[in-house]
Amino acid sequence: MFLLDSLRRIDGAIGRLERAVSVLCMVTIVASMAAGILFREILDHPLAWTNELGVLALVWITFFGASALYKEHGHLAVDALSHLLPPAGRRALAAILILIMAASMAVIAWTLLTLIPLQHSKPIPGLDLPRSVYGVPILWMAVSMVLTSLVHLVTPPEERAGITVPG
Repeated sequence: MFLLDSLRRIDGAIGRLERAVSVLCMVTIVASMAAGILFREILDHPLAWTNELGVLALVWITFFGASALYKEHGHLAVDALSHLLPPAGRRALAAILILIMAASMAVIAWTLLTLIPLQHSKPIPGLDLPRSVYGVPILWMAVSMVLTSLVHLVTPPEERAGITVPG
């Protein structure tokens, strides 16, 4: 029980960090787009980096937000067929889906461990950052969602937030 509680606390702390990064990314997107418009349209001196920064922040918010949402069972689900199953079948199906998610995210993480170093030597135009910063949030999401999947897998179904499985 101590291990499960520790995993839950770590997963919760990671979720709070992911939400904070997502908020920071949203602020960055709005600020960079506003600066781009101001400098291009009003001051007639366009900035080369505003669009690239906005795109980078969009990539980060997408994957940090996806991971935070997964922790709260906030993703869309089609459960029309699962309601036809008996409670034991629903629990088994939920466990299978969690395992599929964990395996998929593990493959994504493994792949990115190869791709990120390859992208590191290529710069992002206008930002003077390595292109590998686009892959970092995807790797984070994959590793974070594997951890969350483990937490979901060992958490009894009736204790999972947002999921109701009649006993």
